[in-house]
Amino acid sequence: MDAPAAARILTPHLVQRDFLSGDEHAALLAWALGNEARFAPAGVGGVGVNGAVRRSVSLRDLGPLGAMLKARLKDRAAGFVETLQTTPFAVSHVELELVAHNDGAFYSRHLDTSTGDVAGHGQRVLSGVYYFHREPRAFSGGCLRLHAIRALDTDVRGDDGSLDVGSLDVAPDQNTLVVFPAWAPHEVMPVSCPSGAFADSRFAVNCWLHLRRSAKG
Repeated sequence: MDAPAAARILTPHLVQRDFLSGDEHAALLAWALGNEARFAPAGVGGVGVNGAVRRSVSLRDLGPLGAMLKARLKDRAAGFVETLQTTPFAVSHVELELVAHNDGAFYSRHLDTSTGDVAGHGQRVLSGVYYFHREPRAFSGGCLRLHAIRALDTDVRGDDGSLDVGSLDVAPDQNTLVVFPAWAPHEVMPVSCPSGAFADSRFAVNCWLHLRRSAKG
């Protein structure tokens, strides 16, 4: 029997399609392809690269597009909070990471709050992932899996005895932004990219909206 509905809550999330204009999307793809040599294996929190947990390449520099993305996310933060029905907060910082997932890439289940106060910018409160890729799409898989959380009974388990009591997969659709709470357990499902070409990767911009903690809090 499935876990009782009262004991599991699917992670709140929102999906915004056509997040960027056609020109902005094209510029971001051109930046990613033009900077292929600068991408490096993506790390896991503060412990560095661990291929058993995360397999992808990333770049923190988004060039002239970084400021535009940060401003847009900050401008829309209040709308994200309202839709997700989370506690309102003032955004102190927007953190970005450009990531490419090619054949066999994945990121196992994790939380985005685990890195704590990132470089003095405060705690991550909201996470976002913006998806883009070259057309026609040359990869499959790579869904964002959002796991349910246990609410009323911490001992509730699924049919196989595991603590996973449900999940929802969100497809990495072109020019789409997905936003969810940073505390939500999630993972990137394995990607298949037969060509192995960097340009055929599943590209994404990972985004985090921060709240700076006060001295009293």
